[in-house]
Amino acid sequence: MAINNPKAQADVLIKRGHELLEQGDLPQATDLLNQAVKLYWAAGEQYAAAAQIGNYGWALRRRGRPDLARPYLEEAASLFAQLGLTDFAERHRFAAEDAHTGLTDDLLTSLPPAVRGALERGDVEGLQFALDALPLAERELILERLMTAGVVSTARNDDDVTEALRQFEPLLQGIAAVATGDERERADIEIALVELERKGWQLRQVVSQIWQGERNLSVLGQKLDELDQALVQKMLELIEPHRAG
Repeated sequence: MAINNPKAQADVLIKRGHELLEQGDLPQATDLLNQAVKLYWAAGEQYAAAAQIGNYGWALRRRGRPDLARPYLEEAASLFAQLGLTDFAERHRFAAEDAHTGLTDDLLTSLPPAVRGALERGDVEGLQFALDALPLAERELILERLMTAGVVSTARNDDDVTEALRQFEPLLQGIAAVATGDERERADIEIALVELERKGWQLRQVVSQIWQGERNLSVLGQKLDELDQALVQKMLELIEPHRAG
């Protein structure tokens, strides 16, 4: 059955484009993104257009193509600025400016001493040990920068998910509590989500959707990476007993 809603059509194209990008079909994925962006604009969904352009840039960075990522991140930053979303704009602009390759002196000096030392020695095991010793959020940011620079190529694993669920358990419990009617910690949670977003976690908009009643993981998770999706799935699991009750 044909889909008449432009936004729904765009969402389908984005999902398929993401699958093609993961398969390495960059030209077709880019074509689907361009089609989707036109549909978002036709539907008046400027935020969705900006977000998906930015997401494409982040995906290219994760695949070790910062050179291709830069124009998408710059365009997303410009669109977010026009929408008055300054934090989003700054984050994407910083990512675009940081889209260089190679282990530069500036990058080295910005890293924790143990990570820097392992890189300078070419010590792969030492690098992994140094990264594992960092708090999860800091490790994620450093890995993102090292991947962008082409220094490492890595993917999140089950240990990362387990650690994230453990570290964020109190926050996830609080989010679930607000979703089921307990508003006492809402203001503190909103502040925490803004800070996490500055560190690269894409949870604030999704939590807002959950608080508004959305419970479909495929809808909530379509703009998220694997780690953020795992956190959202846990939120829904915490909410589910209350729904059943």
